[in-house]
Amino acid sequence: MKTSRRWIHHVVFLLGMFVAAVLSVSATVALETDKLRIGTAREIITPELGGLIAGYGSNEPSRFVNDDLTVTAIAIEQGKHKVLLMSAAVCLINNDLIAKLRMLCGEAAGIPAANVIIAPSHTHSGPVMTSEYVDTIFIPKCVAVTVAAVKEMKPVTMGIATTQSLVGINRRQVRPNGTVILGQNPWGPYDSEMTVISFKGEDGKTVANIVHATAHPTAVGIRPIISRDWPGVMIDRLENESGAMTLFFNGAKGDIAPRMSNGLSTGTGISDAIEVGSLAGLDAVRAYKDIRVFRDETLSVVTGEVKLPHAPIMSLEDAESALAELDASPPGRWTGGLRRNLTGVIELHAKGETGESFFVYDQTLVRIGPVVFVPMPFEVSAEVSLRLRAYSKYGYTLVLGSANGSNSYLPTREQISIGGYEIDRFRAIGPKQLTDDADTHIINQNLVLMEKFVSGL
Repeated sequence: MKTSRRWIHHVVFLLGMFVAAVLSVSATVALETDKLRIGTAREIITPELGGLIAGYGSNEPSRFVNDDLTVTAIAIEQGKHKVLLMSAAVCLINNDLIAKLRMLCGEAAGIPAANVIIAPSHTHSGPVMTSEYVDTIFIPKCVAVTVAAVKEMKPVTMGIATTQSLVGINRRQVRPNGTVILGQNPWGPYDSEMTVISFKGEDGKTVANIVHATAHPTAVGIRPIISRDWPGVMIDRLENESGAMTLFFNGAKGDIAPRMSNGLSTGTGISDAIEVGSLAGLDAVRAYKDIRVFRDETLSVVTGEVKLPHAPIMSLEDAESALAELDASPPGRWTGGLRRNLTGVIELHAKGETGESFFVYDQTLVRIGPVVFVPMPFEVSAEVSLRLRAYSKYGYTLVLGSANGSNSYLPTREQISIGGYEIDRFRAIGPKQLTDDADTHIINQNLVLMEKFVSGL
């Protein structure tokens, strides 16, 4: 009888050990499955010489390639979440092309189109996005880089550091008479926080970096030169230091120029881009070296809608009067845009479409641990970024300027009151214009979307 009991106890013990082992293996597999995984890739998107340069409205064709333009992608996944972040060294990507790219890249990567975020670096030394360039180079390379990034997925840990950078400066220079010109304004709002996010593989080697900084890439100036401008110099510097591919996201750059010694908002050639880019590169390396802790982080995604109200439409009588006055005046810089707006207003009255309306866009927020990426399809003013970060409960809230669309400038209400280039562009967007408090709406609606993230920082 005692022998039988001992045998039963022995069997029970062995079964217990077996179950524990199975559970341990299952837990290990689950843990590995839940680890953050990323893959990176890059393609060259340099156009053929002879095409027009974007960014300045210039008709001068490109004659020289200083450095190749690139598109860089990071595919990120964890559990059920999959995300693709892409940065392209071009000036702007219009709404229709962005929608098409997100769909094509999402299909190629097995990622929902809503989870694809594409942002231009905003280099003003990139190509005009003609259909020939887009169809033969840009789209194929974006899809190719997506496929390649997904194939390189590997488990990683993530580290973050920030530094104060003087790569940019507010460009809304105020003259003694109160008018605003493009220049340098040392007392104007500027987001000086540069954020460097780094990923390490299981072997301890750096796999990829993301740099977030803010300034127009206009250091090369109006030259027939293809270049990534100052971000290219910075990226090359950090890649040489870390040995890893680096993705650059420009921030709320709508009113931010590169901080150049000439005191202007644009430079005069490659030497100015090297000057600004070298400063930015030192800042990026300093932040990278200051990362002390790498840890497992959680990926989450929130999608929703941002709904910005349009201002009331001008009366038909006022629109017709303004159009007659415009046609009787000598043509100016904004005559064409103003004329389109006024004729558009008259057409809206004819169609009976003058009631309440909104500019609506689909929004995707990506959170990795304490970092939240907030794409905005505008050239938003720096103060928008500063305010959003101050209100956010996430330590690293990063606005991605001109991301997932291009809809002109979005200044602050205070800036609108004194005018200037950004305000002229804001007013010239179309017959249906955003309200003057669009900055408050875009901040608050993104804060509401952030509340949908799972709890925990």
